[in-house]
Amino acid sequence: GIAMLEAAGIDLIEQPTPREQRAALARLAARFVVPIMADEAVCGPEDAMELARIGGADVFALKIAKSGGIFGMLRTAAVGDAAGIALYGGTMLEGSVGTIAAAHGFCTLPQLAWGTELFGPLLLKDDIVTERPEYRDFALHLPQGPGLGLALDEDKLAHYRRKQG
Repeated sequence: GIAMLEAAGIDLIEQPTPREQRAALARLAARFVVPIMADEAVCGPEDAMELARIGGADVFALKIAKSGGIFGMLRTAAVGDAAGIALYGGTMLEGSVGTIAAAHGFCTLPQLAWGTELFGPLLLKDDIVTERPEYRDFALHLPQGPGLGLALDEDKLAHYRRKQG
């Protein structure tokens, strides 16, 4: 299937094997010209080191949720960057807080060859922030202000809080 996709001009193949089949991922990365992206297989810097060692991917999908936060994502990115592996800023369809946190982290990277797709807030009918992230001219614009630049809406937090008991 990858040969047909490659022949058709597909730009990137995302995680064509289960997470634990790293050797298979490495064989595919070696066999095809089209870049193979590790997603589920790279959850932190330790995974990144192993994948870099075996040539398991041409691209790493970075996600703050699966890396244990912004710092873990940055450590994973540093391994990929040092190994010559391209980076993609991924999403797990986070809401505004997670999306803006990821955007702040991604903005600090020296290169993000495959860009990013931080569109989670666009799928939400409602939100827990006072002002939703701004999408303009096909780009997410980072909010100004301290911290992440977001303010939580306390009434919305109370509304969506799980009731105890």
